[in-house]
Parts: sequence; structure tokens; C-alpha cells
Amino acid sequence: MIIKDQVINKAGIPLLKQLLHVTSASQKLTASNISNVSVPGYQSKSIDFKNEMQAALKKKNIELVVTNERHMPPANRPKGVKVLADMDDSNASGVNNVDIDREMADLSENQILYSYGARMITRNFNNLKAVIRGKR
Repeated sequence: MIIKDQVINKAGIPLLKQLLHVTSASQKLTASNISNVSVPGYQSKSIDFKNEMQAALKKKNIELVVTNERHMPPANRPKGVKVLADMDDSNASGVNNVDIDREMADLSENQILYSYGARMITRNFNNLKAVIRGKR
């Protein structure tokens, strides 16, 4: 586990993994809000990105015990993110509270964050590969 502690964790890969997880969940919620824009009474949903990422920074990892040296270490899957329902009825459409302009802006912002996270995690793994191959 020295490699995991000294290389993977210090490279920020777990945090980038959480970034991808949160932005993926946010993308799904935003798409759901957009698809339900004309459904009467539908309440838009969102994720508090800042709180989710702060929780990931504070989270302590609990290591699982491997009972046989031939077993692969377990993958730590991120837990579900907290979904917030927007109870604000200020949308003038009269159908529901989904603001399509805000949803499209959220979709664009989320895409930028996801692309950044994917690019950074790819860069980290490429750097690790280069070090392993002795090119750095």
C-alpha cells in the first residue's frame, strides 16, 4: 500500500475521482431537469458542488483487509451525492420551477469541470507512466 499512499494519493487522484463522480451526477440531474421542463409540478434538483468536494477532502479512508496475497485490493467507489430539491416557485412559466437558461448554463459549467477533471487525471497517470518507464 506504499504505492497507493505515496504515489496515488499524493498525486490527487482520489480527489479528481470525486470531482468526476460529482460532475457526472450533476450532469444527470441537469439533464433530468431539462427533460422535465414542461412537466407540471416538477421541482428542479441540484447538487451542492462545494459541499460535496469539501466532504471529499475531509473524508478519512477506511482500509479493507485483504485475506489472501493473490486478492486484488478493493476499489473504493464514491458514495452517492446529496441531491437537493429546489422548492423556489419563482419561475414565471407557471408550469414548474425549472429555469431552462439556468439549466443550460449549469450544463456548460459542469461540462467544463468534468473536462478539466478528466484531463488532469489523464495527465497524472501519463506522468506516472513516464516515471515508471524512466522517461522522467
